[in-house]
Amino acid sequence: MKHNRLFSSLVLLLCLSHLAHAQRVLRVIKANTDKASIIDEPYPKLDWYLDPAVRPDIYYMNVPGKPGTVTVKTDLDSFTVDTKPGRSYDLVVLLNGKDSCFIRIAALRDTLRQVRGIGKNPARDTIPFTLHGSRIYLKGFLNNKPVNIQFDLGAGASAVNRQSAEKLGIQFDGNTMVTNTQGTNKTLTSSNNTLRIADIKWGPVKLVQVGNMQPQEDLIIGNSLFMDKIVEIDYDRSLLIIHKGLPNYSRYYSVMPVWFEQDRPRFQAVTEVGGKRYSFWFLFDTGRDATMALGSDFTAYEGLWDKLDSLTTVNGRKIVRLNAEIAGVKFPDIVTNAQDPNMPGSSRPTLIGNQVLSHFNVILDNRQGFIYLKLNSRSDEPYSDYKGYQESMKAK
Repeated sequence: MKHNRLFSSLVLLLCLSHLAHAQRVLRVIKANTDKASIIDEPYPKLDWYLDPAVRPDIYYMNVPGKPGTVTVKTDLDSFTVDTKPGRSYDLVVLLNGKDSCFIRIAALRDTLRQVRGIGKNPARDTIPFTLHGSRIYLKGFLNNKPVNIQFDLGAGASAVNRQSAEKLGIQFDGNTMVTNTQGTNKTLTSSNNTLRIADIKWGPVKLVQVGNMQPQEDLIIGNSLFMDKIVEIDYDRSLLIIHKGLPNYSRYYSVMPVWFEQDRPRFQAVTEVGGKRYSFWFLFDTGRDATMALGSDFTAYEGLWDKLDSLTTVNGRKIVRLNAEIAGVKFPDIVTNAQDPNMPGSSRPTLIGNQVLSHFNVILDNRQGFIYLKLNSRSDEPYSDYKGYQESMKAK
């Protein structure tokens, strides 16, 4: 009997091993072009380039901390998977019948870019800030040296000012490509830095060197340092508050979903063009001391470039006048610029800047993918509008 039980156990183990192996078999779909898309419901479709040289090419889910549904779609085929937090899912796209493109869908944090901060306070950390124009500035220490920091939710990476790098003794050990207001350029990187702001410490922090910062700025930090936290911007008290959980008073705010693009939050706002309302996903750009900017993704949408009436044209961009609405609050007669979608290299993001956004106190829930907005005491602050545009034209 012992031998029979042992034999039965071995058979069962072999069957389980075979089943586990079968579950690891990669799903294969086909494509005839390297242009694919990823749909991370309910967020916008993401264009995805199939590259057989990257093994695997990882897509990090928009909100990895809760279950979701992701679809990879090619010109010939598609693959859909229901995801669970902490898991990853692999597939192969066979390109032109010969090249294998390995894709991994990860319901995980992107630890290569996102750095976890360690704070002393169990519930929340409070950081005072000052405003210069509409930009937010913090005080901190980089490698134990005092620094002036711009907090910019529109920044895709932590950056050091080229003018500050020498005095801060930054040790550069690599290179990368950076796209900003100076175009796309190769720049230096430094990978082993420590940053402290108030009672929160991060490390190692990777920095890219850039040349488009203001002279008084040493660093720019963005949302990648806070992706495991809930970030509150309280303009009434000039406080940046980093929460471990969603505060109870968030129920008094308007709430909407956010979509993260390289950790940068995008949210939905409404614009009025030619008497028609258009909802669009705008970058929530606290580092932009302006009202908004309409990139080629917006102007290409439903032929909006041709529908936008131009006040004038500057360097191929239309200067336009329109109305916007955010969380039910109307911002009439905004004057901004719009990019021609047919212009070569036109890839600037569509955004709303902090001249408008600073009218709201903000709670950004990075864990669950929601943003909460409530009008504050700055709601009467001026922004670039048609009246100001007319006055500037008369003064010329």
